[in-house]
Parts: sequence; structure tokens; C-alpha cells
Amino acid sequence: MKIEKHWGISLLAVLAIGPGLMLNTALNSIHEILQKTFNNQSYISITPVLIGVISFAFCIPFGPILRHKLGERRTYVFSMCLFLIGAIVSITSNSFLGMGIGRFLQGIGTGLTLMMMIPMLVLSFPIHKRNFALLILIGGFYGSSVTGIFLGMLVNSYGHWRWLFYIAIVLSLLGICLSYKFLTNDHSKQQQKDHLPFDIIGLTLMFIFTAFIAFTLLNLQKLGWTSTYVWIGIVGSITFLCFLFIAEWHIENPLIPFRLVVSPKPALAILIAIIGNISMSLTLLSLQGLLKNGSVFDKGDISLIYIGLFVGIVIAAILSTILYDKVGPGVLGILGAIIIMGVNIQWIYLKGTVPAFLFVSSFAALIAGVGLTVASGLMGAALGGPLPSLVPRMVTVQFIRVIASAVIPVSSSVVFAKVYKDNLMTVSSEGQLASKENFTQSLHLKSEIITYHTFSAFSCLLSFLVLILSFLMFLTGKGHKLAHKPHDKEKNKENLNAEKIHSTKAKKTTPLPPLDGSSKESFSNQVIGDSEYREALKKFGQPKYSPNKMVYMGDQEYRKALKRIKDIGE
Repeated sequence: MKIEKHWGISLLAVLAIGPGLMLNTALNSIHEILQKTFNNQSYISITPVLIGVISFAFCIPFGPILRHKLGERRTYVFSMCLFLIGAIVSITSNSFLGMGIGRFLQGIGTGLTLMMMIPMLVLSFPIHKRNFALLILIGGFYGSSVTGIFLGMLVNSYGHWRWLFYIAIVLSLLGICLSYKFLTNDHSKQQQKDHLPFDIIGLTLMFIFTAFIAFTLLNLQKLGWTSTYVWIGIVGSITFLCFLFIAEWHIENPLIPFRLVVSPKPALAILIAIIGNISMSLTLLSLQGLLKNGSVFDKGDISLIYIGLFVGIVIAAILSTILYDKVGPGVLGILGAIIIMGVNIQWIYLKGTVPAFLFVSSFAALIAGVGLTVASGLMGAALGGPLPSLVPRMVTVQFIRVIASAVIPVSSSVVFAKVYKDNLMTVSSEGQLASKENFTQSLHLKSEIITYHTFSAFSCLLSFLVLILSFLMFLTGKGHKLAHKPHDKEKNKENLNAEKIHSTKAKKTTPLPPLDGSSKESFSNQVIGDSEYREALKKFGQPKYSPNKMVYMGDQEYRKALKRIKDIGE
């Protein structure tokens, strides 16, 4: 059976990035099991997770660079081999140190492929089907993270975790085999001798910044907020983030071009993605806790309840694919925020025995709502600026997002422990029950439920903030479309033919939209053509390309330049 190239590239993208995202979320929920397995108190159980995520974030900017040097297939195979070796090391390790080395290799492999495969994924679809790229981005990538939550639940239920890495090995081998069918190394032939100097300063500052982040989170998990080491790490992280921001702002060829995300739409999109992720973490923590402590379901029933996660993925992927071009990222974010708020408000006031169907529907609604905010944030940032700088802008967005995904779970767990302890002290003053044993059990159960409700309330406030940010993004316009219908393509061809006739015979034709930005509506709803997408990638791949120079070229000026090139060619 012949597989169309765009579906083949989509499969390769999911196989390259999905297993890494899956392992990150799965391992993040099985700390206690890892601690019991290795029985080593010198390392805390969060270490392998943090090492994997931090190395993932650090290597994101190098994927496009390596692709330019080696070619797409060699880069893909090299990255997948690193991930494969890391999975083998993790399976065979008997300590946190060995597993940390394996997770480090896996993080490198995932980071190198992320920003190589996402642009290829979008470009591989025909222009009238390009909105289907969102189906893969939400269903495949976001779905992989959610699948990790489900697998983590299975590990906690049955106590075995090494099979997670066996799944990763199988998926990696499948990706390597398929890469020889769908990928080539043609891009590596486009080498030029002259090139801009490599950003050594940015590399050094980025390494120090990510090292401080890892140092801070490890000590935060082990020692809490009162530790001097934690505050040294926080101050160091903020300081070197500022240094990195200032340096990359002025360097001609930065690894992380922060200049590209300071305009309103990308900045709002990043905030929506990060705050939406925090809201999901808090709400999911509350729902999982209430499911564990406040229900009488057995392991089989709980597994069925978690199926709601996959229902939510399907809903988010389909709605994002259908609605993005029609309503824009702002409306998607508003819809997602309202759904998250609804789930949290329901659980804040819900008491007593809860039926299984309510858990299923809540999981589905939560994941669907967050999926819509993810689509709003990522695509709003990607298409929220000049097209020639699309890829480097997404490098910056993904770097910030992955760093945030490392900080959020650790901070949430530490805050939960602090709030739970405070609630336990408050509840203990209410008086004793019939026996000391029942009293102790009741105290812990009641304190946890109060804490879960507190987190739901806080998540509701965050989703309201996402609602406000999404409305502000809505005011900035829809942005570029991903796709358009075939009849629109034919209409564009007719306009081009009419323009040719006008230039040769001086006949009157329908005027084109103004290129000076006077018609805001016509600009805000433009379609991204193949030539513009490919030119954006080409500019980023060429050694002489500088994001700082291109940031000043607006979309209208870029389109005008393209038109002049066509006129000269004729």
C-alpha cells in the first residue's frame, strides 16, 4: 500500500518526538516507584525526568543547524540512534545516575528532531490540506504527552516501569526504518563557504541558564522553598536568563532570537500556552487525587476512566483542524479557557460520591480545552510575525515552552505539599473522632480533598487569565491562514492571468490588495503559500541568514518583493 508523502512525514515526526514527550510525562508521575526500585537516597526520583527535559530544551536550536550540515535523513537517523541508545541505557541501569545518562541522550535526540520535523511536517501537506498539520501536531505531539499520563497511571497501578522504554525502542527502530523511504539528504548539498560566525556567547549563556534551572529544581524538590540553594538557583537562573536575552537581542546570528517573539501576537501566544499548561497540571492533579481518594473504583474501572483523556485529544485535534482557519487562534483560546473553567467550577462545588461518567467527561473536557489553548498558543506564535522568520521564531517559542514544562510539575508538587501540610494542621484542630486510627485517616483524607479543591480554584483563576489573553489575541486579528480551498486556488490563478493581461495589453482588471498595509483585514487573513513557506525555511537554512535583519521586513514588504521577482522573471 502506497503512503502519501505528507502522511509519511507526519508519521516520522510523531515517531521522532512523541516517545520523548510520552516518557517525560509518564516518568513524572512515578517518582515513588523509581525511588523504591533504585533504593538510593543520594539522588531524588525527579532527577531522570529533569535531565531529560533540560537536555531536550537545550538542543532545540541545533536541529535546523544540524539539518543544514548533514541533511534531513542523516540528522533524523543520528537523533533517533541517540534516543535508542538512551532507552537501552535506561532499561539496563540500576541507579539514578545510569538512568540519568540514558535520559540525557534521549533528551538530545528529541530536541534535535523537534524543529527539523515540525516545519517539514507543515510543508509536506498540499496547501489546500495544510490545516491537517494541526491534526498531527495536536493529536500526535500533545496526544503523546497525554498518553504518558495514562501509561504513568498503569505503572502506578501495577508497579513495573521498564516496559515504557521497550515501547520507546520499538518506536525508534520503526522511525529509523521508515526514514529511508520518506527522507533524503538533498538539503546538505546546499552548502556555502561564507557564513556568519557561530553564536558562542549564546551557547555559553544558554548552557549556564539551563544548568541553573536544573540545579534549582532538583534542590526545590529535595529541600523545599526555604533552602538557601534554591534561592541561589532562582537568582542565578533569572540573572543568566537576562544575560541570555540581552546577548541574543544584539547578536547578529542568535541561537535563540528573542527579538522575534516580543510583538503582541507571539508574546500573547507564549503566555497562553504556558498558563494553559499550568492550569492543566493543577486540574489534572486534583482530578487524579479525587479519583484515588474519593472513589470506590478498582484498577480496571480507573483504567477505563482514563480513556476520557484520549477522547479529549480527539476532540481537540478535530476542532483545531476545522476551526483554526475560520476563527483564528484568539477564538480557539477563548473556547479552550471556557471549557477549563467549566471543569474546575464543577469540581469546586462537587461533594459526595461521584459517578464514573463524571470523571470520564471531566478528563475529556479538560484535555480538549487545554488542547485548544495549545493550538492557539503554538500556531498563534508561529504565524504571528513575518513569514521569513517563522522557523527561528518557533525555535524561541519551543525553547521557552519546554523550559516551562520542566518548571511546572516540580513547582506544582512542592506547592501541593505545602498547602496540604497547612490544611492538615487546620483540620487537626477540629477535634478527634472515635479512635486515633480513624482520626488520622480522616485527617489526611480531608486535608487532601481540601487541597485538591484549592488547586481547582486556582486553576480556574488561571484559565480566566487565559481567557483574557485569548481575547487580546483575538483583537490582534486572525493572522495567516494555514490552508485554503481548491476553488480559492483557482481564483488566484485567474487573478494572476488577469494581471498578466493587464501588464501586456493595459486592460482594466480587479486591483490587488494594497501592499502598504492600508487594508488591515486583507492582510490579517492572508494565505501562506508554498513559495513563502519554503523561502522562509530556505532563508533560515542559508548560512548568511540573520533573523535580526529579517525581523524588520514585514509580511507585506516580503510579498511585494516576491511579486517583483516574478515580474522580473517574466
